[in-house]
Amino acid sequence: MTPPENLRVLHLDTGRSWRGGQNQVLSLCRGLHDAGIAQWLVAQPGSALSRRAAEAGIDVVERAMRGEMDFFSSRWLKGLVSRSGVHLVHAHDAHAHALAWGATRNLPSVVPVVSRRVDFPVSNHFLSRRKYLDPRVRYLAISNGVRDVLIRGGVSRDAITVVPSGVDPNRFSYDVPRSRLRREFEIPDDGRIVGTVGSLADHKGHRYLIEAAALVASEHPDVRFFIVGDGELRRDLEERIRRSGLEKTVRLTGFREDVETFLAGFDVFALSSHLEGLCTSVIDAMLFALPVVATRTGGVPDLVRDGETGLLVEPRDPAALAQGILTVLDDRNLAARLGEAGRSRARNRFTAEAMVAQTLESYARFLP
Repeated sequence: MTPPENLRVLHLDTGRSWRGGQNQVLSLCRGLHDAGIAQWLVAQPGSALSRRAAEAGIDVVERAMRGEMDFFSSRWLKGLVSRSGVHLVHAHDAHAHALAWGATRNLPSVVPVVSRRVDFPVSNHFLSRRKYLDPRVRYLAISNGVRDVLIRGGVSRDAITVVPSGVDPNRFSYDVPRSRLRREFEIPDDGRIVGTVGSLADHKGHRYLIEAAALVASEHPDVRFFIVGDGELRRDLEERIRRSGLEKTVRLTGFREDVETFLAGFDVFALSSHLEGLCTSVIDAMLFALPVVATRTGGVPDLVRDGETGLLVEPRDPAALAQGILTVLDDRNLAARLGEAGRSRARNRFTAEAMVAQTLESYARFLP
């Protein structure tokens, strides 16, 4: 199924920072651009997404959007939609969902589409119920776990299509030496590293990874843990590390552009989230054939098949997470088998190219 040749799409993202969701928006816009689809992206002024999309040749319209109750922006958006003659308004976050819903309420020929990337429960407040249960809205859930949360929130199953997030496997060189990370942080060449990449937010569960690190260190004092990313919980996590006496074991690197240095240098990738829509960082790790130990939550089981492409443990259980990490560290054959199977699954199922193709197929179904 292919969309009409004259398809026109308006994307809407209200995020100010650069996170996984913004990366997915940019990947989709690039793919649609390459497919010759007419599109516009409405983004926050000066945001990383606005800048990177413009550099990629995407038509960007900047607008200062102040949350889902920003009725002025919703009214402005309605005017933009009417003038540009778009067929679909694709909202990429919760606030964008509200703005797009409000802007298209009296435009029956325009289909509001919402990408749902988180497995947080659907709120019960008035505006949330109105925008989520409107039968006009179509949803692209990034995993089966996210789809199930939407259904539990009252959204019709027929309104939801699962389109997994995808990454561009070619954006990495795969030739960064394993030793580069060890040289930078003065770790012996044979020293083993467990790492993760993600924002320092509560749902990522880094506090449980720190507790797991203490348990692993009690058996393997030489193992080091790296948490790559930044966020509002940095000071809290630094204090937890200090109180646990893990300053030499656990390192918070802050935001890093050179993620490939870390993925090339890790021996194990650990995900400690207790809420997770899918997690493209796990896909990145799988592309590097890293054995993954992750929590069984949200859309993670769509990526990690327990015992086949990684190990799954229960969320908020540091002991189980530590045991999974120790199992992989102590069995190099298992680690290699999980890593190779994970790389094959990532390349076959979770690429940006596949995500763009499935999104276009969904657009075609959504249009009247």
